[in-house]
Amino acid sequence: MSLFGVKERKEIVELNILIDSLQKKILEMKDREEQLLNIIQKRDIEIANSEDSSKSPYDKQLEKISLEFDKVKSENFNLKTENNTLKLNNLSLITENNEKIEEYDEIINNLKIENQFLRLSEKTDIVIEKPRYKILIKDLYSARKYYEFKKVCDDLGYIYMSELENFDFEKLADSGMSETKINNAKNEYIKFKNNEFSLEIKEYLICGHKVSKIFFRYRKFISYLEKIKISFISQLENFDFESLKAENFSPEQIEKLKEKTNEYNKLRKI
Repeated sequence: MSLFGVKERKEIVELNILIDSLQKKILEMKDREEQLLNIIQKRDIEIANSEDSSKSPYDKQLEKISLEFDKVKSENFNLKTENNTLKLNNLSLITENNEKIEEYDEIINNLKIENQFLRLSEKTDIVIEKPRYKILIKDLYSARKYYEFKKVCDDLGYIYMSELENFDFEKLADSGMSETKINNAKNEYIKFKNNEFSLEIKEYLICGHKVSKIFFRYRKFISYLEKIKISFISQLENFDFESLKAENFSPEQIEKLKEKTNEYNKLRKI
């Protein structure tokens, strides 16, 4: 479905009509150009074979035709240039429309995520108070400004947010981190403890990661899950992997998918 406005659609229709008209004129000019070229070539041959090189009335007529030919070529070039300009304008409108489509798609996708989250959780406070999956430090502190803090956590071997329960943020100054960056990291943790975080984090707490992220190497499996309305890893808790045989999955593929699911739950599930 096109997201062009009335004005944009009208402009594109008018541009396409004008382009078609110009293309017809170009073809007509090209035909005229070829006709004149044939006359000139024929006359050139006659002149070359003629012993009398003096200009005759016919020669003067030929010069007139040559001038007309040059004029037609010039007009043809100008028409082609104008046609190309109109095509570029048309392409610019289409590009602008595609950018709008991408923007609207992102909005629609976010609304879908929120809808899935609400359907999977009866109450938001239940999701927040009783998380089902462990959140990685790097997931919550994903912004570039937390790079130094994540580096400190890596050096200390901290992986999950739960490991920051008794973390002394003030000691970060010993690593040379600025006061501003220390406060940013500390405030982010406080917001997390107060259940102030994005919808994406809320979604992860109860649903885990999206299957498209976990099984990105298994396109066939993802396509099947989309068909049966499964979006998150939590929805695979009672999934019958053996049913995949009916979808032409081999025993080896089924086993790998089971292992991938079990491995994820072992690392991430609370």
